[in-house]
Amino acid sequence: MLRAGGPNITAKVMGRLCFGAFLVLSVSSCSSSSGSTPAGGTLDPGFGTDGKAVADFGSLTARAHAEALQPDGKVVLAGSVHDPAQGDNFSLLRLGSDGKPDNGFGTDGKVSTDFGGKNDNAEAVAIQANGDIVAAGTSHGTATGDNIAVARYTPAGKLDSAFGTGGQVSTDLGTRADHANAIALQPDGKILVAGSTLDPNPAQGENFVLVRYNPNGTLDSSFGRDGKVSTDFGGKNDEAEAVAIEPNGDIVAAGTSHGTATGDNIALARYTPNGALDPNFGEDGRVSTDLGTKADHGNAMVVQSDGRILVAGSTKDPDPAQGENFTVVRYLANGKQDTAFGEKGKVSTDFGGKADDAQALALAADGDIVVTGTSHGTTTGDNIALARYTTDGVLDTGFGAGGKVSTDLGTNSDHGNAVAIQKDGKIVIVGSTQSAEHRDTFVALRYTN
Repeated sequence: MLRAGGPNITAKVMGRLCFGAFLVLSVSSCSSSSGSTPAGGTLDPGFGTDGKAVADFGSLTARAHAEALQPDGKVVLAGSVHDPAQGDNFSLLRLGSDGKPDNGFGTDGKVSTDFGGKNDNAEAVAIQANGDIVAAGTSHGTATGDNIAVARYTPAGKLDSAFGTGGQVSTDLGTRADHANAIALQPDGKILVAGSTLDPNPAQGENFVLVRYNPNGTLDSSFGRDGKVSTDFGGKNDEAEAVAIEPNGDIVAAGTSHGTATGDNIALARYTPNGALDPNFGEDGRVSTDLGTKADHGNAMVVQSDGRILVAGSTKDPDPAQGENFTVVRYLANGKQDTAFGEKGKVSTDFGGKADDAQALALAADGDIVVTGTSHGTTTGDNIALARYTTDGVLDTGFGAGGKVSTDLGTNSDHGNAVAIQKDGKIVIVGSTQSAEHRDTFVALRYTN
């Protein structure tokens, strides 16, 4: 489900300890402005080593795209790891609440699953009430093209034989490009996946797609048409990047409509529990938001308890030299922009990179909004970017430096892809960084809040 001046908080590599294939890098956090410790946003020394844990899978590429927190404080990371013989595979890593690999999960805390595609990438993960773990993404380059891929694992990291075929489901929607980017679990055990599929009309490009599965992995025929719903926003490519289920069972999906008459727009749709577009939301169930630039992207979404919807992504800075900024937009329950939030419903934040894009957001218990992503092309390369906003869309000056934290892990390629908030308020970000051998690796960081 779950893209954004200059950096003020940095984290630098101080040393390395090796435990088999798992690396824990020592990190120190400092403020470049005053040297004082901010009220929040510093790396937590109780996690990994000085706030950082890195898992080296021994592969040239290993990237974490999603995370889920277990009730016991353990962290499940999901993404992809390259296998020389099979291409990329679904890969999961579970860390204890202390940031160390959980040896009770898979092999040394890791699980890898091949769907038979040339590249199998897990883009989303969620934990069921019984502790089972569901991951969703795409199996690229199968015999039928790109398929939606879903796997379910037991709490010990074994594929669940009661789900699909040996724990796996590969869904071909009849096109060569069926992709899953987000997942949500219903209280009745059904699994909802959101992403994109090709429109039957080639001129329409890709559409939002929702697919709902029964608890055993079969398609739910009571949803949409034979378990799926396709929605066109009029763009050349419409891609859902996030999905959420409201308390009444309604479903909200968010993403981007690329190539509309006004460029790329943030796109939202709301559906009834059976998959029909909700006429009480936006225009016939859909909202397309142009923030006045050619590149307005929605990458993550949260539905507040009052029904208002927060979407995070990126937009162009008015100054072309600044590139893209983090953006957060809030909508009322009817789909209209909430003008009480930020500046006329939106807030834009520059981290000083050539392109700052938010990839994930989460709500703190007090209603504060936490957003993470990557600040690309800073003076130290790509940095993990983190911002905290008050409930009305103002940067929280009690966090980091003026509400922002930019973390350099000592490489040119540090990316934040997912965020979750623990019960104690600490913030866990997962993504990717590089090892000393210049291999991409999973990374998890925990910050005070």
